[in-house]
Amino acid sequence: MRYIFLVAVIFLIGCTDENLVFEQNVEIPSEEWAVNDKAQLDVLISDTISQHNFLINVRNTEAYPYRNLYVFVKTTFPNGKTAKDTVGLILADATGRWVGSGSGYLSSSSHHTNSIMYSYNKRFPMSGNYQFEIEQAMRTDTLVGVRSIGLRIEKTR
Repeated sequence: MRYIFLVAVIFLIGCTDENLVFEQNVEIPSEEWAVNDKAQLDVLISDTISQHNFLINVRNTEAYPYRNLYVFVKTTFPNGKTAKDTVGLILADATGRWVGSGSGYLSSSSHHTNSIMYSYNKRFPMSGNYQFEIEQAMRTDTLVGVRSIGLRIEKTR
């Protein structure tokens, strides 16, 4: 019995991502992302030396009507200054085949998960609390088929 417990502990320790700094996803109510709804994520940063990669996490259903998704990512720095990026995310190829990993069925519809890098090898200029806001930037007021949106920050390997 101890042997099984020890193997399980080693397995779980081995599954941790030592480069992960932050990851959080925000569920979209009713899978309808209104243009005014923003996902707000707060990150406390102390490491200003390491380089980091920034990824947008998207989970969508097959009801999502487009091949891509444009989002605005607004960063508020600890000193109150802001920066805003427009990020284009490819969710399906030219034939309409979803590029994300499928995860079975949720609420009777298949969903797809993507983590798409939008910025890499960046250093945080100062330590403190950073706030990230992600909002949809498509030319429609409400996007259907988006289950969640999020942010992943990891140290560059």
